Amino acid sequence: MLNFAILETSAFWWAILDGLGVTLALTALSMILGFLLGGVLASMNVYGAPGVRFAAKAYIFVFRGVPLLILLVLFYYGLPRVTWLRGSLFWDLVLTSPFRTAVFVLTINNAAYLGEMIRGGLRMVPAGLLEAAAAVGMTKTRAFFRVHAPLALRSILGNLGSETIAVVKASAITSAITVRDLMGGPTVLGKVYLDPLTPLLVVGVIYIVLVQIIDLGTKLVRSKLALPGAMQSHHV
Repeated sequence: MLNFAILETSAFWWAILDGLGVTLALTALSMILGFLLGGVLASMNVYGAPGVRFAAKAYIFVFRGVPLLILLVLFYYGLPRVTWLRGSLFWDLVLTSPFRTAVFVLTINNAAYLGEMIRGGLRMVPAGLLEAAAAVGMTKTRAFFRVHAPLALRSILGNLGSETIAVVKASAITSAITVRDLMGGPTVLGKVYLDPLTPLLVVGVIYIVLVQIIDLGTKLVRSKLALPGAMQSHHV
């Protein structure tokens, strides 16, 4: 039952603001770290030996296949039961905090999708451009950072925006491990005020606004970086 009296309390709006900050932090950290790890996976796939490519493909296969909620519950509620992990660096850095556990799980999950996305972007760069870079005396490393990587990044900007939107929405699941994100904090207050629906409606509207902002920002960046006749981005 709706009870809009909750909207008149400062506690509710502070919970919204605090939760929004947590959601944005989760998204930013997991996207940055996931992009770095995804870049490693993509490089392994494109440049690695057969065994290295197999390891990258196996990682992507597993973490794209396992639902995010299962990963969160496994890492936060399951791994702490493994006694030999207690006192380890992984325990101290990840498992002792719901927020850090959420960042870690979102990162390893994002990396699987971003790795495939970056691999597709690298494959889309015409071989002739790389040959031209070699012809003017660029080393393979210099050509990668000056030619290959920038062109690949341009080609996947649209997909990066879509993945960021997916992470923003997926971060709501972290409330299952007690993270007070945009979903978690207001939902707890809804139970206090015996009104679970009003907080969900407000939070839903905020998620819609966030999605539109990210979508608009992605389009603006793409328009700024677009080159005449440049490659068009495709979903991989």
